[in-house]
Amino acid sequence: MNQKTLDEMALWYEVNQFYTREARLLDAEDYDAWLETMTEDVSYWMPTRENLFRRDEAALDEQRMNFYRESLTSLRVRTHRLKTGTAWSENPRTRYRHLITNVEVEAGDAPGTYRASSNFLIYRNRLERDESWMVGAREDVLLRVEDKLRLAKRTVLIDQNSLLSKNLNVYA
Repeated sequence: MNQKTLDEMALWYEVNQFYTREARLLDAEDYDAWLETMTEDVSYWMPTRENLFRRDEAALDEQRMNFYRESLTSLRVRTHRLKTGTAWSENPRTRYRHLITNVEVEAGDAPGTYRASSNFLIYRNRLERDESWMVGAREDVLLRVEDKLRLAKRTVLIDQNSLLSKNLNVYA
C-alpha cells in the first residue's frame, strides 16, 4: 500500500472518530462539549425539503425556507435553554440515538480543510409512546485547528418532507 492510500485511510478513520464522538455527545446531551467541536464561525443549516418533479429540482438555494439556520451563538442559546427548566417539551428529557454511516471524506479547497459527507439515522423517544425517526444526509466542511478537526459548515438534508415529531430539539 502506498503512502497516499495510508494517509487517506488515516483521515477517513479520524473523521469517523470525530463523528462517533459527536454522536455520543449528542446522545448524552453534552452540548457544551459538542459546541467545542465547532469553529467560531460555524454555519449549521437544515433547509426544508420539497416534493418536486425531477425537471423542477434545482440546486439548494440558501435563501429558501429552513428548519434551522444556526451560528455558534444561536446554537449556544438553543442548547443553553435546555438547562434552564423552561423547555417544557424536553421535561422529562427525550432519549436520542444518532447513527452515522456511509462516511466519505476528501481534501477541501484550502489546506487543512476537508469535505465530508455522511448519512444519519436519529431515533427519538420521549415518555411512553412518543417516538420519531429522522433520516438524511449531511454535507460538512471540516477544518483542522490546532491539530484537531472542527466542524466549520454543515448542511443537513432530511429525507422527510414533513417532520412528524412534536418539536425540533434535535441536531443531526
